[in-house]
Amino acid sequence: MINAMRYTEYLVDAGFTKEQADTAIKVGLELMDAKFATKQDIQLSELALRSDMKEMEHSIRSDMKESEDAIRSEMKEVETSIRSGIKEIETSIRSDMKEMESSIRGDMKEMEGSIHSLEGSVLLITQELHAMPDKIIVRLSGIMAIMFSLSITVFKLLA
Repeated sequence: MINAMRYTEYLVDAGFTKEQADTAIKVGLELMDAKFATKQDIQLSELALRSDMKEMEHSIRSDMKESEDAIRSEMKEVETSIRSGIKEIETSIRSDMKEMESSIRGDMKEMEGSIHSLEGSVLLITQELHAMPDKIIVRLSGIMAIMFSLSITVFKLLA
């Protein structure tokens, strides 16, 4: 610390009275005490600052851990929700596909019945077409016989 006695002597040697020198030193010391920091003051401030920084670091780490845990929890909830949504969509698609398959199978059976019916109709028409020439020949033969008879009758009438 400052050696007040020595500075008082300097002031007295310079022409101050003892009382003036003591007062000047006292005022100077009070000013220094109020405005200046000692090494010890700085060290105490530094220790307090380090302690505050450690507390702040611990608090920040704790907050970060809480935030991380909250984010992880929210991510798991979102993941669960997405998986549930996907399962619902998958179930819906499977149900729709089964309905479509059932509908297609019904349509195919209906078409199969129609095809069998058409096959029967085609067979009947084919048989009728094969029988038609015989019927036409028989009818034409009858018509020709009638025409022949008519022409003989007309010939006899004219002769």
